[in-house]
Amino acid sequence: MPKVIAKGKKKSAVVKKTPESDQWEIVRATAFWGLAILLFLPPYFRGLFFQPEQERALIFAAVIFWFAWLWKWSKRDNEFLSHPLDYFVLAFPIVYFISAFQAANYGLAVDEVVKTTLYFLVYWLASRLIRDEKDITTILQVIYISAIGVALAGLATTTGIININDGFKDGRIYSSFQYPNALASYLASVVFIGFYLWRRAGSPESGGPAAGLTKKEAVAWINLNSFYQYLYVAGNFILFTVLLGTKSNGGLLVFSAVFFLFLIGLPKGTRIPALIHFILISVPAFLAIWGFLSAVTGGKMDLAWLWVFVGLAITVAGQALYGFTERKGLLQWIAAHRNAVLAVVALVIVAGCIGTGVYVSGHSDAVKSLAEEIRLRNATERMYFFQDAMKMFKERPIIGWGGGGWQEAYRVYQSYLYNSNQVHGHYFQIMVEAGVLGLLAILGIWASFLMIAHRLYHGAKENSANRFLIWTITIAAVSIGLHAVIDFDLSLSALAVVLWTMFGFVRGIGIYSSARAEEKKSRKYVPPNNAVLAGASIASIVLILFTGVLAAAGDYAKQAGQYLQKQNVNQAISLYQKAISYNPLNASYRMNLAAIYQQQGKIDESIAEAQKAVEISKYNAQLYVNLPVFYLNGNKNNEEAVNAAEKTLSLAPFQIQGYESLARTYFIVGYNELTAGNPEAAKQHFEKAVEVPARIQSQMESLNAQEKRLWRDAPMLSPTPGVKLNVGASQYFLGMWTEAEVNLQESLQDEKTKGEAALWLSLLKDKQGKVQEADNLLQQAKQSAPQMAQSYEGLRNLQILK
Repeated sequence: MPKVIAKGKKKSAVVKKTPESDQWEIVRATAFWGLAILLFLPPYFRGLFFQPEQERALIFAAVIFWFAWLWKWSKRDNEFLSHPLDYFVLAFPIVYFISAFQAANYGLAVDEVVKTTLYFLVYWLASRLIRDEKDITTILQVIYISAIGVALAGLATTTGIININDGFKDGRIYSSFQYPNALASYLASVVFIGFYLWRRAGSPESGGPAAGLTKKEAVAWINLNSFYQYLYVAGNFILFTVLLGTKSNGGLLVFSAVFFLFLIGLPKGTRIPALIHFILISVPAFLAIWGFLSAVTGGKMDLAWLWVFVGLAITVAGQALYGFTERKGLLQWIAAHRNAVLAVVALVIVAGCIGTGVYVSGHSDAVKSLAEEIRLRNATERMYFFQDAMKMFKERPIIGWGGGGWQEAYRVYQSYLYNSNQVHGHYFQIMVEAGVLGLLAILGIWASFLMIAHRLYHGAKENSANRFLIWTITIAAVSIGLHAVIDFDLSLSALAVVLWTMFGFVRGIGIYSSARAEEKKSRKYVPPNNAVLAGASIASIVLILFTGVLAAAGDYAKQAGQYLQKQNVNQAISLYQKAISYNPLNASYRMNLAAIYQQQGKIDESIAEAQKAVEISKYNAQLYVNLPVFYLNGNKNNEEAVNAAEKTLSLAPFQIQGYESLARTYFIVGYNELTAGNPEAAKQHFEKAVEVPARIQSQMESLNAQEKRLWRDAPMLSPTPGVKLNVGASQYFLGMWTEAEVNLQESLQDEKTKGEAALWLSLLKDKQGKVQEADNLLQQAKQSAPQMAQSYEGLRNLQILK
């Protein structure tokens, strides 16, 4: 039987390997490398921001979870949760599950439960599958290599080598994350991991592969294998170059603050090397990204890559020079001349401040403009987001609005028109979606994490390698967590799983440290607990089936849309029905089906599906805006149409579509009442249509000067041609012909409304006895809106309400 010799301090012990132990080790390796894949791939799937990718990731995580439990069962390890951090991390998806029962949108709430469950599984796997520092380093290397790929993809899509949708916009690198600030947060955290890996490579005192060798052996190993450090130097240069290319003000600000914290907490003997390393990669990175983006702007893609390669060459040369001087005693010289070095550093900082002052004084207008832009767009705007989030939080403070609650209902509470499905502050978003319970859960996670990290860090005073590792993990997590205060980075699950992995690592270090202490004690035989394995198997199956059903529903809906584009309506209906049967809580499936029914003339079916859609998604103005059309089709449900139009406006008072829908609805209902022989009811509705422009003006008057300056996502609210068309037609029936002519003439200038506007102007001119003008306008109406023009004679005979 094969034998393995385990080294000890006093004597060697023989550890027997059996086929059974090999079998269970394969199970453990399957789970471990499954976790590695789960952390490597998400950045390449749109940052794992969208529902379909999140669902497939959870299915994969559930499979890994089962393998991990099978391995734990083989070891007679029945522990599932045993520390406050474990409980807080599990509480997070539980709170989201509870909040889903009173969600503003049940479908979005289910999606958030899927996301938060994924985070828990990643945390649990990361904390239970690692057995030593080597395992942690392996996972860190996987994350690092994945980030290098993301950074290179960003450079490649910027220069047109590959195509990533929205991978480069407005002079900023988005890469596969498709959002530059989230990309900046991701790369910043991995840069800190890169610092650790660089220092660890060939450094025995930092726990590198040479650890445990004699001094002579270590020196020989470093001389033979120093190229590892060159690889990490190159990688860190690429990461930092693309981080700068995101042009994320918040990302760079957070990185700068956390970098100083990183230096302060580094073990003795590593601060100066880390600082020198940062200088060696940052200066060439600044030069490279400046030249790269300038060349791209000029369409010189080859030159852009030349800048990158030149920066890389400078970085590698700097590493070679540093390695040489370090071997010649650079660090010892710096330690011996500490005061002189500090003086030089201070002088450089002062010179930089003076240079900045000179630049500012010479470019005061440009700097003032930039400062104003940053202040308004990145600070003031976010303050309004947070203010509106607090309004929502006060409405439902305990368990919130459910997952996706902000996205669903923020337009009801927004202070002015902006389009943002995310709060741009992760912790405010949690407050909105999961209330106080959600906030307590996330704060509990952070408090427990920092407490464990603090204990482990101070408990490793005699082991600088472990201390460096623990500090790196902590800083990587803090970097992500701090940036999430001012942006919605953690809505991209690719970044969130990295953070939850860091949470899991500190817990895992505590677990395997305790396990090593236990191994020194005698342990009693523990029989296998089949009930625990059965429970884990059932949980995995439930997760796989539940998430698989959601994923299948999404696939059916996607196929339905494809068939609809091919005009295969019957197949599209069948597939939408399947999607609804698999996921009845998705409002968009139902509203899409309602629209198809409406086009087919199936009025009752379309109304039924539309009503179910707004029951699921109670605050979505975009869904309500379709309801009046469904109700009015065939001259039915006049009052329901009016109620739906008013509801639409109340849900999005700063969106012009609501006012257009309201004016149209009041006009058509008035017309219906008039043709039904109810002139008084018709008059009331026409008068309501005429009031719409005043309601627009009143809404705009509620804004202050700053809110009007911040308004940029659409034109300021004012009566559009669509509003004026229906107001003018209503004024025609009310005998307000002077006002009607003004509104109809303005809507006549718009391509979308000119046909109907010509028709009503023709009727107006006819009433005024201007026969030739009426005939000319009628001919214009026949060209632009031939079906409506056919009703001309009937419209001439309708009563004018004076």
